[in-house]
Amino acid sequence: MDSISNKQKVLLFYKQIVGQRKAELIPEFVIEDYKQHNPTVKQGRAGITEMINYLKTLPPPPQDAKSPVIRAIQEGDFVVTHLDVQFMGKHMAVIDLFKLKDGMLAEHWDAIQSLPDESGMAVTATNGTSAIDHAVLSENSKTIVSRFYEAVINNRSAAQFINDDYIEHDHATLQSGKKLAGYIAGKHDVKLHRMIAEGDFVVVQSQFGRLDKAFVLYEIFRVADSKIVEHWSVEQVTPEGVKPGDMF
Repeated sequence: MDSISNKQKVLLFYKQIVGQRKAELIPEFVIEDYKQHNPTVKQGRAGITEMINYLKTLPPPPQDAKSPVIRAIQEGDFVVTHLDVQFMGKHMAVIDLFKLKDGMLAEHWDAIQSLPDESGMAVTATNGTSAIDHAVLSENSKTIVSRFYEAVINNRSAAQFINDDYIEHDHATLQSGKKLAGYIAGKHDVKLHRMIAEGDFVVVQSQFGRLDKAFVLYEIFRVADSKIVEHWSVEQVTPEGVKPGDMF
């Protein structure tokens, strides 16, 4: 598997190890000192092995089950996946961020958010455009999102970076009655950690504060004609007793 891309390696990891529960393949995908930033999971291969062994105690997914991976975005050694997960009666949106080293999974971050009932909704937390337009330069997309965030953080108008009919997938933003820039501006202590882009998609990994709690936030932006045209996000409160910085 040395010739496959980092993105393909991550997708195979989901299929063969998470989906098919093949714990014996973990050494082929994951380095021994794998670094885990999810505080609820053990470090190293042991953490993944424990997770897969637990999944083995549950009914296996149907043979024709649809993959939960909706989007996969790669820049260099980083691969981001956006998942729509139905698990034990819960509906969740998940964003995983992996860093690979020599084609092996070496580090992992994530955020998980429970979703409301989306029955009958035309726009949901995870649907929308999934195919990446590689005709769009990644650096140009990243520049637009960077300028948008710079304007928001510095209390300047960011309207020029948002398409008039952009599609918002985040329930909290929609319910706030504010547009994207206004909703982000309402958060405090916003700190950007990483920005990863492939074609017209840009992922931002950040943290923010709200009501004396710290949150991790992953956002996916789609850019067209130098404007943001679509936006998804997953946010998760930092668990009690965990320093926010430890999740990055």
